[in-house]
Amino acid sequence: MREIKERALVRLGREQGKEKAQAPWRWWIDGRSLIIRLPAIYQVMSWAPLNGGAWRARVIINHQIQIGERAATDNPRPHLEALVRRLGFNPAAVVAIMTGVDIRKARYAAARRGDLIVGAWCTAGCSNALRIGDPATVKATPPGTINLALVISQPLAPAAMAEALAMATEARVAAVQSAGITSTRTQQPATGTGTDCIVVASPVGGRAHPYCGKHTLLGELIGKAALRSCAKALGRRAS
Repeated sequence: MREIKERALVRLGREQGKEKAQAPWRWWIDGRSLIIRLPAIYQVMSWAPLNGGAWRARVIINHQIQIGERAATDNPRPHLEALVRRLGFNPAAVVAIMTGVDIRKARYAAARRGDLIVGAWCTAGCSNALRIGDPATVKATPPGTINLALVISQPLAPAAMAEALAMATEARVAAVQSAGITSTRTQQPATGTGTDCIVVASPVGGRAHPYCGKHTLLGELIGKAALRSCAKALGRRAS
């Protein structure tokens, strides 16, 4: 069954862009889960509910929860661990995040220069849109969120991993503001939502990129891939 799904994802990749077929990672949708299978154990940095922080993983999952699914929102880690086991993976080797967005609206984009490839997957909902610094709230929030997973084909030093998170965040902000989305609290231009999550992954070992700022080629590719995937996903949010 998994082989059939993986053949389907290759066909989907050809439809959405040649970059995907050339990348070393594979991805597909299984039920309500977007699964990104890495070619080896990668270093991962995120604030994911399952194995967030600095981690090492072989799989990244973005899972769609149902509105009102209290078991997921109240206890996300055990919920995701059980999901990962049902999907046939070891939870210790998976970084997983959650979204209320229809997972079929996930969008992929890639940017490449030679052997350096950056892939980005985004799901986007904006019913929870906020601007940085908006007044805090503890009431229940709508399920809209922007999740972004970024995978880089070459190793990054720890500082560069942190910088890649910043670069991906800038790309998300740019996409949100280009889409004209405003804060649900202040009606000012939004910078994201209150429940966004970003995951960055790169290989372990080998010569690592020390930086990935906007002056670098890697920074350019991170920015392009992240911005394109976010823009595509935001364009699908109301369709």
